[in-house]
Amino acid sequence: MRGIGQPSARSRWILGLLTAATALCTTASEPIYAAASGASAEPIVRTTTGRYQATADSDGTLAFKGIRYATAPVGALRWQPPKAAPATREPTRAAAFGPACLQTGAPSAGTPATSEDCLFLNVWTSGLERQAKRPVMVWIHGGGFRSGSGNIAGDRLARYGVVVVSINYRLGPLGFFAHPDLPSDIANFGLLDMVAALQWVKDNARAFGGDPQNVTIFGVSAGGQAVALLMASPQAKGLFHKAIAQSAYATWALPRNRSAALPAPKGQNLGPIESAEASCQRLVERARRDARLTGPPNSPALRSLDGQALVDAVRGFQLPIVDAATLPDEPAIVFLRGLHARVPLLTGGNSYEGSVMPESGISTEDFSNMLGADFAALQRAYASDFSVDPALGVRRLFGDYRYLLSASTLAHANARVGQGTWLYYVDLAAEQRRPQWPGTPHGYDSALLFDSDTAAPEATRQLGERLRKHWVAFARTGNPTAASGMRWPAIEPDALRWMVFGNPDVVRDDILVEKLELMSARYRKRLPQ
Repeated sequence: MRGIGQPSARSRWILGLLTAATALCTTASEPIYAAASGASAEPIVRTTTGRYQATADSDGTLAFKGIRYATAPVGALRWQPPKAAPATREPTRAAAFGPACLQTGAPSAGTPATSEDCLFLNVWTSGLERQAKRPVMVWIHGGGFRSGSGNIAGDRLARYGVVVVSINYRLGPLGFFAHPDLPSDIANFGLLDMVAALQWVKDNARAFGGDPQNVTIFGVSAGGQAVALLMASPQAKGLFHKAIAQSAYATWALPRNRSAALPAPKGQNLGPIESAEASCQRLVERARRDARLTGPPNSPALRSLDGQALVDAVRGFQLPIVDAATLPDEPAIVFLRGLHARVPLLTGGNSYEGSVMPESGISTEDFSNMLGADFAALQRAYASDFSVDPALGVRRLFGDYRYLLSASTLAHANARVGQGTWLYYVDLAAEQRRPQWPGTPHGYDSALLFDSDTAAPEATRQLGERLRKHWVAFARTGNPTAASGMRWPAIEPDALRWMVFGNPDVVRDDILVEKLELMSARYRKRLPQ
């Protein structure tokens, strides 16, 4: 039996998947695909950025990997919005993932390399018939906005009759950066990469048998947060029609740049919030010091600074930035004001989200200081966990505060504007892992969606199957209950009901009620008056 901080091989695989797992052009002209010459007869699809030849799985699913959706963001294009990529002249056999974006740590298994030239996406489909109009599901990988890639097993979902797209986007300070020596107030370049990828999907979905008018964005952790960011950003308006935010942290305080006023509610400790410029200046100085560079860090010097040195300077997770231009405010605040994209939403999290705290870069002291005077009341609410182990108590509190408060807040707000909204809660954990692993760890739902581990316990494999069916049903119809006869009602504005996925699955209205009420009351002090 392993203790906290000592994950099993499967848990390490899950964390690896987490980090992996994460208007540019006009519509392509006909014909959109053709059979390639040779024995393989693998089809070639024409897109706005070139022609790509598929590779085929044994079950007939077609994969198109390593498709460029934007020009390499290097040199003068570093810290610039993504630029349209010209179409290639010769067909490309799309058999390999493109490089992952520069990141801390090693990229996911199977990714050949990391590079600053990394704006690639991947497509899986079960057929290219234009008239099929399959739902399109765009996966945005997690990894704390500092690691990961679109390198996933997308065929696992494509077999259910959807087109699956996974994307890379700029990470760390290359993707989210504000510095006084840069002239622009735009700070979320990674977010704009996501927007550019969604525009590419809109322009090219039909070529892969997909419906550009039925696009669902989904992701876990930073990927779930990205879903919330896109729903809050005016830049993404009209580029998606449904959203699945898994373990997002839309209620987490974000740094702000010079173009966004910093709210300071009276009597509330805002914790680690500071100006984005100050935070990025520290990153630059750390990177320059490590590289033993001297001289003023002006714009040319910043753009010539080694990219790997910059991303290696990150401690903990990278945070998006409220910059007014791409993100008008923290996502949950945008939601509570009713200014977010009004689309059906499926959101939720897992029963032991706090498992990720050691990777977050946030210490117990930092977290308690952030909560300030409210920490004592919340600690009392988690007394049973603290009595088992103080470290366990802090992690349970951290996970629920960071992820499940976000889910409940987004769900409430989306239901209040009349959109169908569903909440889920995964609670499946082997009894032998309790209390050291008292619940479903952060990111496990992502593993369930894409894992093909036939050696996994039967209950785990069956749960993965159910999640895939519900997620695909939601993408297809805007209602996850279409997958079965199971009762999973949409929430009402003032009544949270959670589908608890476990053994068995059951709808409950008593998930963390008092705890979430305490957390919500604290968070609402963040709302500008």
